[in-house]
Amino acid sequence: MYQQLRQAVSKRERIALATVVASARGQENLLGCKLLITGSGIFGDLGDAALTARMREQALEFLLQRTAQLLEIAGACGATSVFVEPLHPVARLLVLGGGHIAQPLVAIASLLEYEITVIDDRPSFANRQRFPGAQSVVCDDFSRALSRQRFDAGTSVVIVTRGHQHDLACLKQVLPEEPGYVGMIGSRRRIKLVREHLMSAGFPEEQVNRVFMPIGLEIGAETPAEIAISIAAQLTEARCGRYPLPPTSNNEQWQYLADMLDRVELGQPVVAATIVRTRGSTPRKPGSKMLLSPDGSIRGTIGGGCGEAAVRSEAMMLFDSGAAPVPAGAPVGCPGWARRRDGRGVAARLFSVTMDADVDAEGMACGGVMDVFLERLV
Repeated sequence: MYQQLRQAVSKRERIALATVVASARGQENLLGCKLLITGSGIFGDLGDAALTARMREQALEFLLQRTAQLLEIAGACGATSVFVEPLHPVARLLVLGGGHIAQPLVAIASLLEYEITVIDDRPSFANRQRFPGAQSVVCDDFSRALSRQRFDAGTSVVIVTRGHQHDLACLKQVLPEEPGYVGMIGSRRRIKLVREHLMSAGFPEEQVNRVFMPIGLEIGAETPAEIAISIAAQLTEARCGRYPLPPTSNNEQWQYLADMLDRVELGQPVVAATIVRTRGSTPRKPGSKMLLSPDGSIRGTIGGGCGEAAVRSEAMMLFDSGAAPVPAGAPVGCPGWARRRDGRGVAARLFSVTMDADVDAEGMACGGVMDVFLERLV
């Protein structure tokens, strides 16, 4: 299953991962079993045919959901808790043009956790000094640079080059790639001419209508910074679902997934702690993760304070649980972390922690409860 998961991540597919985090008495062997749902197919097994079939029926719904959820599914032996976690590609932003609007836009988009690439053919505009918040700054001919970019439904393209000729050429090259969002700057008269040109060039009307032009929300923006704010606001609307675009993730969520896969492939022991349910006031919500290594080092946080310390202590015990390696021929969805060699316990468990000892910035106790699923992946 991890091979399919790695392939889905490399292709930037939408993913939903269903994990059994609590099971009825006598069905402890289901704990930790996983079902991977991607745009390419469904992989794995939750250890129970009826349970797996039910989850498969809802596969498309799980792929499209934006937040994690904990499902309580009744069965002949009692209820089984399945945590369904949507893992969507990081939102990418491709800014074509490194001028006065692009500079504040990149600064704002970096706060919104976009993975940003800026392209311009002028060295004085395409450089790291102007765009410290971008992951990549490309100084090259627009057409040549665009031919090296990857596009998918999680990619947004903002066209703000220095002239009409470059804008139109970029738009004609980008449209067939079908990114999730395309916006182009310009006056209404200029936009009208662009639309007429695209239609006469054979671009389908439906495709042309998907382009946001003029770009940005109508907020009366005049200065470059104000225009950048209007564009960022429209990007946020599209990303959060007002328009029929697929959901995307933030860098933190996607990078944790990539880190987990790297460790599994290298055979490096790691325990993943994932919040699956909260009640009352808690610092983090379901889906938040923390990765732990045998030396006690961690990546990420599930809220800090005494609650996180308790989870960390419990997680470290799983490194000494004596979990057997994955046996040959084991079910794909139920890797070897499910049971200990001595049969007395598991290398995965659901752990509840009360946050009444943790306080916020105002000195008030959080007071909530977090259910955290701990699983040793290697």
